Amino acid sequence: MRLELELVKRANSTLNNLQNKKERNQMKIIVSFSGGKDSQACLIQAANKYGADKIEAVFCDTGWEHPDTYKHIQDVCQLLGVKLTIIRNEKVGNFQDMCRRMKCFPVASRRVCTVMLKIQPMIDWVISHDENFILIQGIRGKESASRAKMEPECSYFKEYFNADKGMRLYRKKTVLEWCKKHDASVLRPIFDWTAQQVIDYILKNGQQPNPLYKRGASRVGCFPCIMSRKGEIRVLSKDKIMTDRLIQLEKEVDSLGQKNHAGFFPKGYIPERFCREYGDGCPTVQEVIDYVNRDDAMIDMFEPEGGYSCMSLYHGLCE
Repeated sequence: MRLELELVKRANSTLNNLQNKKERNQMKIIVSFSGGKDSQACLIQAANKYGADKIEAVFCDTGWEHPDTYKHIQDVCQLLGVKLTIIRNEKVGNFQDMCRRMKCFPVASRRVCTVMLKIQPMIDWVISHDENFILIQGIRGKESASRAKMEPECSYFKEYFNADKGMRLYRKKTVLEWCKKHDASVLRPIFDWTAQQVIDYILKNGQQPNPLYKRGASRVGCFPCIMSRKGEIRVLSKDKIMTDRLIQLEKEVDSLGQKNHAGFFPKGYIPERFCREYGDGCPTVQEVIDYVNRDDAMIDMFEPEGGYSCMSLYHGLCE
């Protein structure tokens, strides 16, 4: 508890020091950049406020993003003159490697993809540095009820001090030792913004948002994300290269020996009568694609239990 209070005090001090140019030059200012509109707005704002040479964009690469997202990330950073750092979980590999190793796909109740491919490598990267951090995240409270409960400013490792005893946390001992000497404070500068304000800010600064938005995608992280809505899968279905990639990966993972069908989409994702290949209510990728393009398809009529929030919510890695 004493260390937790000290971290809160230190975080407040660090955030206040952002207003002091001398102190600011001694801190590492990081923007978590996913290629999405929210983190793009944060990156532009940080470059304008602190100077492009004083900040660094960090992108957690799952190996499962759309080629247009990879290009967009590079283009935005180049246009702003901001250093881009790309981090990966070298032990796990990419999303495809992870699924083949598990012989199944992540599910909504256990999103190991976010944990292994985004949260863990980001923690590894932060605690590998012998310096204090300001981590800027593009989280907006207006996106959901769960996000509205979050704080505009906090400690990056807050959960390590609020967790129940016995709860397993990644590299807990190492993180707590690092926190005794360093600070990693989170700043969410667009927390109270609407989506329209985000887009307006990007356009006002002479940039364009990720081109996938114009094609109808509501999220532009992993393509597709296991939490994708049916409307997003309809967008995916128009992209033959991405569709073929997903179908092929599902076939590979399904062939690795699991007793049940190892599908990308969960049971109940589409009406059972359209799940014909396996007969267990679990659809194949092709069946989902066929369904979402039907004239009578019910597209996102019902929100799944728990909503569409991603596990990287706290760490701000998918915004």
